[in-house]
Amino acid sequence: MAKRIIISIGILLLIMGCSSSYQVEEMSVGVAAEKGPILMVGEVTFDETWSVPAGAIGCCWKDSGALSFVYDTPFPNTVVIAWYDLSTELFWVGEAQIDNKAGYEFIQQIKPYINRRTGQYKNWKHPYLIVGIKRNGLIKVWISNAPADVLGRQILEIGSGMAHIKELPPEDER
Repeated sequence: MAKRIIISIGILLLIMGCSSSYQVEEMSVGVAAEKGPILMVGEVTFDETWSVPAGAIGCCWKDSGALSFVYDTPFPNTVVIAWYDLSTELFWVGEAQIDNKAGYEFIQQIKPYINRRTGQYKNWKHPYLIVGIKRNGLIKVWISNAPADVLGRQILEIGSGMAHIKELPPEDER
């Protein structure tokens, strides 16, 4: 009987150790695009359970342009994003897979940085999850210790995917 209990506890611990649900106390989520065209980004949805708004995005690749803050949320496995390219009049929808274990491990080892503009030293252990989109449909996801180009910035690519052009609904149904 004791052997079964020990085996059951061992299996339970193994399952818990392999779990892919990592809770994050607080995190900034940013949406970025390559410099140039204005992209109108709707809601950015993570794991079909939580989302952040974005808006008009026109800059800058790997920077956390349109920022939102989230609290007490699981670190995501997927992101779904939709945008409208004003210059080409194309509507894109795509999904990217996220290596949430690598992202969570990055957060555990986050380093401080120095703001180039102010010289201020930031030892705030606050992660920035950045979703980048390109006009050709490419989606990239990064985790960083800072929102943009600073001294000591760390950034790690943790996901990618591809969007596809979708037909817009008729104007009277929008």
